[in-house]
Amino acid sequence: MKLTFVVSTGRCGSTMLSRILHRHPDVLSVNEFFTSLRITALYGEARGFSYFPDGEMDGRELWQLVGAPVPVIDTIVQGGLRTPEMRYPYGQGRFDPETGIPLLCHFVLPALTDDPDRLFDTLAAEVPSWPRRPAARHYATLFALLADVLGRRVIVERSGGSVYKVRQLRRAFPEARFVHMYRGGPDTALSLSRHLPARILAINALAAAEAKLPRRSAPEAIEAELPRFKGMVAPPYDVERIMAYPVPLEVFGRTWSGMTCTGLIALQQLPAGMWASIRYEDLLGPALEQELTKLAEFIGVTAPAQWLGSARSMVDSSRAGSARAQLDPASLAALRAACDRGEQAIAAMAGRLSDREALSDREAPSDWEAR
Repeated sequence: MKLTFVVSTGRCGSTMLSRILHRHPDVLSVNEFFTSLRITALYGEARGFSYFPDGEMDGRELWQLVGAPVPVIDTIVQGGLRTPEMRYPYGQGRFDPETGIPLLCHFVLPALTDDPDRLFDTLAAEVPSWPRRPAARHYATLFALLADVLGRRVIVERSGGSVYKVRQLRRAFPEARFVHMYRGGPDTALSLSRHLPARILAINALAAAEAKLPRRSAPEAIEAELPRFKGMVAPPYDVERIMAYPVPLEVFGRTWSGMTCTGLIALQQLPAGMWASIRYEDLLGPALEQELTKLAEFIGVTAPAQWLGSARSMVDSSRAGSARAQLDPASLAALRAACDRGEQAIAAMAGRLSDREALSDREAPSDWEAR
């Protein structure tokens, strides 16, 4: 079964693309599966878990990773600040955040069906009995099971921020293809600045630097050095304080640039024809149908007219140029400067794709070094 990963920095329209792909009759559009693994690695009972551990696991261990609740996510739901990617029917479904909602039910399953509880039960009846095997094989088998249950034949997984994981995903799934989705740096950075998970990561980095601790220090260590950050770098989170904390916009611009450069370096090392790019802004205008047709061909399906027509109703062209519309000239100039490295990397990539046909099977861009 064909597998493609949509990789991005997040906040660049990849959720919209995931929803558009879900409407395609042949595509299983898996939403935030690796985000779910990242959450359980950071905050779940399996804290410190690696996506692709050296050893093997059985189905029961896999189910403990993805089928169990993670209290910090339930707390965010109770605080009323869940992200758009969290689509469980809160208040109507069988599970409740006060007693714990299975991790798969927050992100993955409600993006696939209107009845995530029933789909959860289908998985719960089978996955725990699976034999020991490498984690990547378990993930692929899980995707295939979902595709079989839902009658889809092509799988596309999308997790926000996954552009950092291209090399890992390539090693684990050597036959998979990649679609790099991107958006203008200032607009993406502005969106990141308003996104709770991105703000938590940014505050962690700023606090660690102030405490003169390594960037990846445990949040508890940061809190021990700087108690005034309690509730902002480690759960239980004080969401209002996190959203109000004055993180400079340029922090998010530099983050976007770093992620973009890291991802493009990894992508261009893939064999020719194994990766492609799609620009968010191109999906907001008259090129939508053309871009989606090329995307469909790349992932291995056709582009039915009905699907293309439904996609048109799912885009909001007013989102283009948000930074220019919302920031004063000085703030915009500073943010653009922070994004410059990533913008140059994207320009270098696009310059090698003739006629801006970013989804054609052409030679990957030559090596370049992030400055």
